[in-house]
Formats: sequence, C-alpha cells, structure tokens
Amino acid sequence: MIESITFTRGYPTKLRGIGKKTITLNPRLNVLYGPNGAGKTTILHALARAAGCSQGGWSGTDDQVHLDALAGQKAPSRQITLEEPPYSARILWDGRPVFYQDCYADTGKSLISEDYLERHAYLRSSGEQRIGLVNELINFMDERFLTYKLPRDARPTLLLDEVDNHIGMAAQSVFWDDIISQLCKKYQLVISTHSIFPLLLQRDNSLRRDTIHMLEPRYGDICLEQLGKAIEYYNRQHSDLKSPGAW
Repeated sequence: MIESITFTRGYPTKLRGIGKKTITLNPRLNVLYGPNGAGKTTILHALARAAGCSQGGWSGTDDQVHLDALAGQKAPSRQITLEEPPYSARILWDGRPVFYQDCYADTGKSLISEDYLERHAYLRSSGEQRIGLVNELINFMDERFLTYKLPRDARPTLLLDEVDNHIGMAAQSVFWDDIISQLCKKYQLVISTHSIFPLLLQRDNSLRRDTIHMLEPRYGDICLEQLGKAIEYYNRQHSDLKSPGAW
C-alpha cells in the first residue's frame, strides 16, 4: 500500500492543489479530481516511478515472480525519494505490488478492455444478476493479474489514470458504483477522473471509504452546480412539452 506522497521541488509544488503538502492516501479509494493541468497524472506517474512501473503494468520485472515474492512479505512502509527532473518527491510505500495504467499509453496491460462494459450491457441489469456479473469481472481480473496469489491482508495498489474516459455515462455509473465497490475489498485504488459519478456516489462506511483529493478549489462544487443547472433545464423543457398547449 502507498501511504503518502510529498512533492519537494519542481512544477508540482507550484500547483494550487498540490504544493508541498503531504497527500495522504487511504487504504481503499482515492480519487484525484480536478481540471486538466491540475496535477492528477503527475501524482500517478510519480507514484508509479517510485514503485518501478512507470511504463505500465505491475511493479517488478516479472509479474508472477514479483507477486509470488511479495505474497509473504509484510514490512513497514519505507520512504522512496525521487530526485530526477522535472520534480522531486518523497513517497511512503510498503513494497506491496503496484499496478499502473496510463489510458493514453499503449502498454497492452489495460485494467478493463476498451469495450468491455459496452459489450456486456447486461452488467447494467438490476438486482442479483448484476452483482453476480460484477463479481465475475473482479474474479477475471484476479486471474488476469495474478492477485489471487496474495493473502487477504495484502492490498495491492491500482494506479488508474482516467481509466473511465472511454466508456459511456451509463457504464461510468456501473463502474463507480458496483465495480469500484468490489475492487475496494481487495485493492487500494488511486484513480484520476473527470467523471461526475465519484462525487455523486461518494461513500464513507466500513466497506468503502472514499477520499476525494480536490486539486482545484471548488472544482467539485462547480461541476455539481453545472450538472444541476443542466438537469433543471432538461426538466423545464420536458415539463413544457407535456403541459396543455405546449405544442
């Protein structure tokens, strides 16, 4: 698990949402939220560099060997210092496996294939069927990335850079509600996104604790305000169409 990151030098220290403060990550869901240029990708890439997986995929040179070796490892967090340009940073990490996906890079190691949710429309069905299918997806990911080899108390970290940018709004709702809830049981998640759903579906309970790292002051409030205005406009238009004499 990654505990924290602190930038000490370079352009991230000049960003309003980052500066030189310590960004503390919780063991379950951490959402990096802000407009383009706020530092979301910079944070993820720095964490991936510290873990040795900045090119994508799992930390370590061989996935299976690395996960086998770490399955029995339980060590206190150690400080990793990055000194290479264009910034310096300190990261606290316990050495557990880290997976990094940059959605803009062709790493061949995507978390969810590009059209998975769109092809599996039944994931948006209701009730027990959808829950079962989501569990099936999580099990598929365990097999694909070998995390089934790790003991329950070993929480690998997933660093996901705008992993939901290629799926439609309905599928985003499924992703942030059902799939994220299941992933939180097994992984520490650090995700950058522009989706409105992590704000709408934020949880704080024993099973799922969401931390929204707002990298631009009031950005989340502005997004929610604009969504509210759009919904109000939509409701007015449809109300007018249904009223007597509207046509």
